[in-house]
Amino acid sequence: MKRFIILFALIISAVGASAQSIGTLFRQYRYEEKANYMHITRFAMSIVKAFAKTDSEDKEALKALSSFRILSLEDCTSTVKQSFQKTLQTFRPTGYTPFIIAKKNDEVAYIYLKEKDGYIRELLILTTDNHDGAIVQIKGKLRPDDIDAAIEKGTKNNKLKKCKLWDKHA
Repeated sequence: MKRFIILFALIISAVGASAQSIGTLFRQYRYEEKANYMHITRFAMSIVKAFAKTDSEDKEALKALSSFRILSLEDCTSTVKQSFQKTLQTFRPTGYTPFIIAKKNDEVAYIYLKEKDGYIRELLILTTDNHDGAIVQIKGKLRPDDIDAAIEKGTKNNKLKKCKLWDKHA
């Protein structure tokens, strides 16, 4: 009987350890030498929102954001960057839906979403190449139409191809 209990405990711990969370990824690389980490909390965002001009576009954009975290490995050693690249090859964050996986030469970008009630609640961007690696996590209540408008505004002056974020929202 003891064997079954021990075996069951080992199975539960193995399943728990295999679950991949974004918090674990941040903790794994945040403390590397020369890693740049920034976390703007909900409280800090509320202060920024209070000081934003009331009739500006920035106020509207900030209203949808609640917090964000950024980790840049640009100044880290090549060993850390290669380790990050290998980690991202197998990293599949739990609770997120893969949205875009873009690969070009040695550059790779992964974009994951958490959606609830027609809003994007979290946007997770993971990028890596031979010279850099970064994680960006944005939390808030973003409407897909607002993101489409931002993309359109950003591509208006460029010769980039316009596209809708989601077909179901287009």
